[in-house]
Amino acid sequence: MWDLEVDIAVIGAGIGGLANAIAAVDAGGEVLVANAVPGTPAPSIAPAVPETPAALTGLSPIALRERVATARGWLRRDTLDLETNEYLAAVGEDITDSAIDRGNGAVPRRNARNLSTEEAFRRPVETFVGARLTGWAEQCVASPYGLLYTSMRDWRSTTMKSANGESIEALSIGAIDWADGFGDGALRQWLTVEALKRDIEVEAETRFERIVFEEGVIAGVVLSAEDGPLAVRTRAGITFAPSDYDTGAGEHVGVPEERLQVCLVGRTASRFGRVELLDTEPAAPPRPTCTGSRRQVRDGLHDARQQALEGWRCGKVHGYPPLAQ
Repeated sequence: MWDLEVDIAVIGAGIGGLANAIAAVDAGGEVLVANAVPGTPAPSIAPAVPETPAALTGLSPIALRERVATARGWLRRDTLDLETNEYLAAVGEDITDSAIDRGNGAVPRRNARNLSTEEAFRRPVETFVGARLTGWAEQCVASPYGLLYTSMRDWRSTTMKSANGESIEALSIGAIDWADGFGDGALRQWLTVEALKRDIEVEAETRFERIVFEEGVIAGVVLSAEDGPLAVRTRAGITFAPSDYDTGAGEHVGVPEERLQVCLVGRTASRFGRVELLDTEPAAPPRPTCTGSRRQVRDGLHDARQQALEGWRCGKVHGYPPLAQ
């Protein structure tokens, strides 16, 4: 049945898709990157003329969410497969109707710091506020740098603190020489070079058809290529991201003045992430010394027994097996 087997299938070859592919390869995984839009606009969902807020009055919540999803572009859920639509609708059902914010080519930048040993190991665990995840998901979906993961990734991210006190999970895929005049075009070019260094190829002229489920768990994806359907089995899930778009704004205006970290940024327990530039390289704080044996506490006892890319879970959401099963 399967034409190809990889660890991750990345749907969308824009900035977010390439960044995710690079991180997966660096973690020892095999990837397929398809420059495909996740869903084909349906006439009843994607009208030719944009509707005004007044025209949306009176729509049912389901109809409104469908129109909003199409406006966002990369998180469409209007495929011909009902099971795929159900999954994507469940993932985004709590997200409000904000449109894509392209930011005039400005790449998101964050001032964040690494945690101290005291913060990481001796202070009480930070209170988890699930409601904040909805706001974060909205930011990611409304951004051309956003990502949606169908699995919990096992590569090691680093917990950091933003300047406003919020905790984030960050994973650096490399450093870029940057200037204020640079924009998303410069970042896209950097990611293209980094992807080529890792022999990452992009499947062009493809269209996303559906997710394949086996007993309620994501098993792969079906794409439509020039020579027919392409069934791809995924060992570690699927990533949805915006497809490529015009990245000419602010491409190379200025001389590099600083070195920033290109990072995949997320929140604990969230399926959503975003590519951002960080001033500080993510680094785990040193673990405290065990005073009884005078030896360093072994780092990651559980993770040390796992091979790369094992233990990624990609079950369904809302009425389907939870991630822990």
